[in-house]
Amino acid sequence: MMFRRSTWLCLLAGSVISHEIGAQTAAVQPGAVQSGDDLLGLWGAEPQLGPQVRGALTLERHGQRWSARVSGFEVHAAQQGDSVVMTLPGGQGTLKLWTRAGTRGNTSGAVPEAFWVQPSGMNAAYATPVRLHQAGTNRWRGEVAPVPEQFPLYLMVTRADDRTLRGTFRNPETNWPGRTASYVVSRAGDQVIFTHPRTGKVQWTQLYDSAQRTITFDFGAPIVLQPRTREHAVGFVTRSPSLAPYTYRTPVALSDGWSAATAASVQMDAMALQSIVRSLVAVDPLSETEPRVHALVVARHGKLVLDEYFRGYDADMMHDLRSASKTMTSIMAGAAMQRGAKLNGAPLSAHTRAGVHDITLGHLLSHSTGLACNDDDDTSPGNEDTMQSQQAQPDWFAFFKALPRITAPGSTYSYCSAGINMAGSVIGQATRLWLPRLFESTLGRPMAFGEYGINLMPTGEAYSGGGMRMRPRDLLKFGQLYLDDGLWQGVRLVPASWVKTSTGHVISRPDSSDDGYGWHRNVLAARGRTFQTYSAGGNGGQFLVVVPELRLTVVVTAGNYGQYDVWRKIRDQLVPMIMEAVQ
Repeated sequence: MMFRRSTWLCLLAGSVISHEIGAQTAAVQPGAVQSGDDLLGLWGAEPQLGPQVRGALTLERHGQRWSARVSGFEVHAAQQGDSVVMTLPGGQGTLKLWTRAGTRGNTSGAVPEAFWVQPSGMNAAYATPVRLHQAGTNRWRGEVAPVPEQFPLYLMVTRADDRTLRGTFRNPETNWPGRTASYVVSRAGDQVIFTHPRTGKVQWTQLYDSAQRTITFDFGAPIVLQPRTREHAVGFVTRSPSLAPYTYRTPVALSDGWSAATAASVQMDAMALQSIVRSLVAVDPLSETEPRVHALVVARHGKLVLDEYFRGYDADMMHDLRSASKTMTSIMAGAAMQRGAKLNGAPLSAHTRAGVHDITLGHLLSHSTGLACNDDDDTSPGNEDTMQSQQAQPDWFAFFKALPRITAPGSTYSYCSAGINMAGSVIGQATRLWLPRLFESTLGRPMAFGEYGINLMPTGEAYSGGGMRMRPRDLLKFGQLYLDDGLWQGVRLVPASWVKTSTGHVISRPDSSDDGYGWHRNVLAARGRTFQTYSAGGNGGQFLVVVPELRLTVVVTAGNYGQYDVWRKIRDQLVPMIMEAVQ
């Protein structure tokens, strides 16, 4: 599901917007509408909207006082216990850090743990790790790398058989404007008018500058579309059209813990993988029936054998995982157990000061709490969109615990993001750690993760129900971690017992599949037989799929948000094609 907290996100969810739409549409007369031939073709923009603060950070300690310099700002704060919080003026962000030795002893050589918390804007507030290194006595340097706020937008205007203009939008970041992506387009003077094809309602009226050849969309921040060639429209096309046909290539080694290998070295057919990638490249950008894939990453026998990116994405870019990051909550539970936290089977009341006494962590992770919480029902009291849009209760843990009971815990499956989020609270209470710190210390740092972001709730706590940002190569590591029974390069990060338990059958789903604890389980057909798989999955086509019998793990990211009938093809059709490539 989508994490919505700002005006930006409401607009992206499909709210009607315009540039003074009422006044302008009243001024448009039928006789004034022009042919619009100058609108034909591809338009695009790739704006970077924020955040402002990013780049090199210098941190200094002066006894119990600390200072930080980043992006031209300098702030000072006093240490409280073992932590320091430094907030930039104007709400530009907050640096949170922890000294490893607390307030006692000589800590000049100890590298602090640090996170940058960027303010909510187009995105929710996110916490991103700042990996510090010593730069002198009581001085450290690091890089602030927030989740980018970007909104690439493309518009293809064509002439239909009835001579009307049709405009189709493409937005790889959020799939704005949603299910209806094509509109009737007309022009009247300095206005471009977009009309819903079925209702006849004017959806948007935006400014057009015929001299400068620009169409300006006003989302609160202007996005100025200009004519684009397909070669120039990097987020519109799957791959640059001037390139020769794709040929299979061994992935690049990035010193991120993956060993790259040829497909043949792990008994996979390179030509089959090449054919799969070519089929993804061949997808028409205007297709409404085929997935618009952003990344395809494959490993077998612990070796990375395919690592390809499309539509303007690359290996170093964080991708929105949507609900696939629910599985990260289950993995964090395992990491907490490995560190000694007592979580298995404990009732919710054992880890919270109030709430529902007979609900366990297992119920939370298997969508079976019995509370009135169903994301697939817009009228459900615990629906995720309802929780995130209401203002009365900013504490979403308290919101969940106040939901009415409708069935006994463990008896019925009901997809509930608020419940998985509550599992994050249980894990945090058991470990007494802020969840971003737990993730970084137990998983991110040991597995050599690159940049990632954990989205935060209004209270500043991590939201465990979806929306984490991560590099596809790093997401793939979790598949390998679980294939190796909780070991990453020989180091145990998750108990083998939790790997087995959490990926096994726990509860049946209405679609005849089943779930474990935070993992979906599906039977996929390939190679003339069926295979049991387990996976993390998220809106738009975000998948981590593990096929234990083939020692195969696959990550796909895509941009078909809100189009389940399209993005489900990734799991049901694309992944079996990759399984067929195993020799």
